[in-house]
Amino acid sequence: MVVNFRVIALLLGPAIIGLGLVALIPAIYALITKTPGFGYFVTVSFFAISLGYGLKSIGESSAKVKVSIRDLFIFTASLWFISTAISAFPFFMMLEDIDIEAAIFESASGLSTTGSTVIVNLDIRPPAILLWRSILQYLGGIGFVVLAVAVLPNVALGGMSIFKTESTSFDGSTKFTPHMKTMALGLIAWYFGLLIICSISYVMGGLDWFLAINTAMCTIATGGMMPIDSSMNELGPWVHYTAIFFMFLSSCPFLLAIASITSMSLAFFKDQQVRGLFIFCLTISGFVALSLIYYDGYDLEKAIRVALFNVVSVISTSGFALEDFNNWNNFATLLFFIILGIGGCSGSSSGGIKFFRLQVCFSMFKAQIRKSIHPHQVIYPSFNGQFVNSDTLRSIITYIVAYILVLFVSSLLATMLGLDLTDAFSGSLSCLSNVGPAIGQNLGPNGNFANLSGSLHLLFAFDMILGRLEILPVLLCITKTFWK
Repeated sequence: MVVNFRVIALLLGPAIIGLGLVALIPAIYALITKTPGFGYFVTVSFFAISLGYGLKSIGESSAKVKVSIRDLFIFTASLWFISTAISAFPFFMMLEDIDIEAAIFESASGLSTTGSTVIVNLDIRPPAILLWRSILQYLGGIGFVVLAVAVLPNVALGGMSIFKTESTSFDGSTKFTPHMKTMALGLIAWYFGLLIICSISYVMGGLDWFLAINTAMCTIATGGMMPIDSSMNELGPWVHYTAIFFMFLSSCPFLLAIASITSMSLAFFKDQQVRGLFIFCLTISGFVALSLIYYDGYDLEKAIRVALFNVVSVISTSGFALEDFNNWNNFATLLFFIILGIGGCSGSSSGGIKFFRLQVCFSMFKAQIRKSIHPHQVIYPSFNGQFVNSDTLRSIITYIVAYILVLFVSSLLATMLGLDLTDAFSGSLSCLSNVGPAIGQNLGPNGNFANLSGSLHLLFAFDMILGRLEILPVLLCITKTFWK
């Protein structure tokens, strides 16, 4: 048999049990605060735990069987889609104006850290459901596989390759320890530490603890699904600058940051990807700020703050709303359209194409230009001072081709389902890159996905999960070659 489904069930069981236990957090919060939601979340928790134990019992006879790379790919894809379906039930059960397709969209948006929403009037929604949205983003930001490897006994099977089933841009060369479980625990410690510091910073900016913790989870996960209607628009400059700092930090490689701290080195600041992302954000922000001053009459501080916030928000794929860049001058709006799908660094919580892929492509472009002028020279693309091998180049080209193909197919389907050209293309681009806001009057930063049809909700939900898993792991599972 090409794929051992008992092994997959063995791996899925404990992970889904873990999701069921997490669902008890908003249940307990609802019970303590005497707000709606306790019964709904207990029901979902019971269902998930029961399903998890059922899958675990099916796979127990395969506990000592070797896990293949095919099993790991099916496990990862199945875990994300099953978790999305389970996580959708609280939205469907608690919110009367949300149908099942919209609930799946909301769940996928949270877990993929896209941050798009179909829920309106957030300010009057039950706190437990708002907390659930934030928790989903926080879980999705670090990734189910990292969590599973860290806390579950069976998921350590498969070696370091298991990380690549959830992110094809995972860079094992930056690991700070050869032990996979220790590395996963280190990632979680870093991730949780960022949450604590970010939450305290938001409280210092005037937010209450509930809003601060929820906003911090959205920030560190680069999700941007705020628990209030106004998003960042009615919050002060301290909160904006705090968000800028943590959004950028969360879009940088986590393992590199941990390795730099543990070795007391400056590797983080010397990394070509981090430096490139920093310079790129400053440059684009500078152009946007100048356009806001010249065309829209902003003062200097506000122009810099608003420009930097929105550029970092889009590049990190956080998608927080601070004003609406669709309503700015055409130059600024076009810049945001160009950077919409770029994304942050590999090994971070951000989505998108990833900055290192674009840097390698640009290095390949320069090498080819020089090769055209000096055909007998041996010139190779480089990254971080080292030549990029052919396997890496092939994987990058394969990913970008797959990204473009999926983007076009999704855009065509979206137009067939009733969206206009701008909303269809930018909506597909935003969902596939896990950004959140799109370009257009309906799906921009001040808009939402609430008024779309159920078919569009399912299409974009699939795009978001596909983008979070970086396309190839899912596409591999539906090819003939995979099953031979």
